[in-house]
Amino acid sequence: MKAKLFSFAGAVFAIAGGLQAGTLELQPKESAPPTIAQSEPWQFTIAAPGWMAGLDGTIGVRGVNADIDVGFDKILQHLDMIFAMRAEAQKGPFGIYGEVIYIGLSDNAQINRLINNINEEVNETLVDGALSWRLINQPRGSLDLVAGTHYTNIYERLELHSDPVAIQQASQRFVNNIADDLRSRLDQDISNSEFLQALKSTIKADIINRIGNALERHENRPEIPIGPLGGRIREEIAQRVEQFIEVKKSELRARVDALVERGVARREAVQRVVNSAKARIANQLAVRLNKRLSQTLSRDDYWFDPYLGLRGRYNFNKVFYTAVRGEVGGGVASDLMWEVEGVIGINLTRSIFTEIGYRALAVDYDNDGLLFDTTMHGPQITTGITF
Repeated sequence: MKAKLFSFAGAVFAIAGGLQAGTLELQPKESAPPTIAQSEPWQFTIAAPGWMAGLDGTIGVRGVNADIDVGFDKILQHLDMIFAMRAEAQKGPFGIYGEVIYIGLSDNAQINRLINNINEEVNETLVDGALSWRLINQPRGSLDLVAGTHYTNIYERLELHSDPVAIQQASQRFVNNIADDLRSRLDQDISNSEFLQALKSTIKADIINRIGNALERHENRPEIPIGPLGGRIREEIAQRVEQFIEVKKSELRARVDALVERGVARREAVQRVVNSAKARIANQLAVRLNKRLSQTLSRDDYWFDPYLGLRGRYNFNKVFYTAVRGEVGGGVASDLMWEVEGVIGINLTRSIFTEIGYRALAVDYDNDGLLFDTTMHGPQITTGITF
C-alpha cells in the first residue's frame, strides 16, 4: 500500500515538474531593440524647384575676363531649355538627397566688320548629392547634418562668321601698304627690325582694327553668362599675319638673291618681283583670315566640390512650416563654394506641398584657363509630393 502511495506521489510530482518546465519554456525571451531598418519605413519626396535666378560675377578665359551681370529677365530672353528635379529619401535619422538643374542659353550679335556676326551658347549643369543624419528630431522641428558633393559642368561655345568680301578688301589693302616696306627690306634699304615695326603697324591699321571693337565690347559685357572665348582672337590674328608675311618674305628673298643686277636695275627687278607676288599674297592671306575669322571656339569644364552643411525645419502647425539650409565646401577644385536657401512651406494636402523662398549659390573656381567666380541667386518656388 505504501509502495503504491509513493508511486502515485512520484507520478504527481513528475507531472507537476513537467508542467512547471513547460511554463518556463513558454515565457518570452528578452529580445534586441529594433534596428532602423525595422523601426521606421522609408519616406520619399520628389519636387520640382523653380529657381528664378540671375548670375553675376566674373568669368575669364585664358586671362581675359568678362563682367557678368545677367538678370533673370535676360535668362528668360535667351533660354533654350531648363530642367530641374529634386529627390529625397528618409528612413529614421538617415537621409539621401539629390538634385539636378540644367540651363541652356544662347545669344547672337552683329559685328559688321571682318567678323560679320557671332553666335554664343552656354550650357550649365548642376548636380548635388548628399547624405544626412538627423541630429534633432522633435514634433515641432528637426536639424540634419549633411555631407555631400556638388558637381558643376560649364559648356561654352562661340561661333564666328566672317565677311569674305571685307576680308578680301582688307587683305589687298594690307599687301599694297606693306609693298614698299617689303621691297625696301628685300633690297636691304631698311633693317629687319625696321621692317617688323612697320609690318606690325600696318597689321594693326589694316586688319586688327577692322576686326572691330564690337566683339571685344560684347564679350566684356555679354547678354548670357559666358566667358570671352574670342578674347585673344585679335592678338592671334596679328601673330599669324606676321608669321605669314615672314614666310612670304623668305620666299621672295630667295628670288631676289638670284638676281644679278645691281643699282637701278636691281631695284627695278625687286619691284617686279614684289608686284608679281602682291595679288597672290593677298589672296592667300584672305584665305587664312577667312579660316581664322570663321571658326567655332568651345570649351567644356567640370569639377566637384565636397561640402558640409546643416538643414533645419520648424513646423508652425500642421499646414505651415519654414526650412533653411546652409552648405560650405571647396578646397579641392574650387577655392570656395557655398549655398544657402530659406523657404516658407505650405502643406496643401497630406502629401503635396509648396515652398516659396530665396536661394543663392556661389563658386570661386580658377583652373585650367577658366575663371568662374560667380553668384547665382534669386527667388525659388518649389512644388513636390511626399509618399
